[in-house]
Amino acid sequence: MTPVPSKADAFVVSCIDPRLVDDVTWLMDSVGRTDRYSEFRIAGAALAVVDPARPAWGQALWENLAASRQLHGVRKVVFVNHRDCGAMDLFAGRRLSLDRADELAQHQAVLDRAAAGVLSRHPDMQVELRLMELDGRSTLLPCAACAAGAPQAGALRAEAVTPPGFADLVRLRLRDGPLAPETERALLAEGLTRYGLTAREARAALAAAAAARGEPTGTAATREVLAYLRSRADAGSRVARTDVARGVALYRRLSPGLPPAEAERRTAVLMEGAGMAPRPDGLLRSTRWFNRMAAPPAPRPA
Repeated sequence: MTPVPSKADAFVVSCIDPRLVDDVTWLMDSVGRTDRYSEFRIAGAALAVVDPARPAWGQALWENLAASRQLHGVRKVVFVNHRDCGAMDLFAGRRLSLDRADELAQHQAVLDRAAAGVLSRHPDMQVELRLMELDGRSTLLPCAACAAGAPQAGALRAEAVTPPGFADLVRLRLRDGPLAPETERALLAEGLTRYGLTAREARAALAAAAAARGEPTGTAATREVLAYLRSRADAGSRVARTDVARGVALYRRLSPGLPPAEAERRTAVLMEGAGMAPRPDGLLRSTRWFNRMAAPPAPRPA
């Protein structure tokens, strides 16, 4: 069967709360998904596939996800829950916003179960979990099901406790912002060789530490930029200069503190690694602008 061409890379599940309708749109714009996602709005967002009192809601979500995958080629599900959610209050039987820590814990549990449901039905898809404040700010939350793989019998597998030394090392490396992909790989390798973790456990520790800072991992940022560039490439896998610039801007938004020149270099390396090329630009149809981006940084004077 021929794969469906990708018209959108994400299926976004958000709440019907009118206070945050525009904020979800702005969130998707800010991470480079303008016109590249389909959206399903339902009370409680991820709660729709968790609440046993409303099985029809979950069925509607699964059917719409399957349709979007078939029609649009989506590869990721993004759940966007929010604070002060009336549907979550009804589900929990109390006003969750009176205790922000309890509210966070309840949302995390619901989002994890929803992610497990996605992966049990679509093991090849990615899942992103977010919790939005009422002012529109959102935080990436760790995804236990993503780290553990699709659960068996609907239960999430308990994660091994991360050795304190590795957890401290991860926090130290993330202090200056998301890691470059090569630095991230080296850190994960250290988790395996020095601390005796499995690859899955090391990745879960890194993802949890990045989520606690409200940031994606370097790999997640790379994946988002690569998906954007692929969506803008022409039939010859060439990307226009303006779209490359937008890819660089997306890299910087997803990687706070990343210098502009380094964001350009990483974007160029991503394109070359994925077999994409710059589209000639200007009267002379030149690609020298791209060669400057891809050039390694000049060595610092001794």
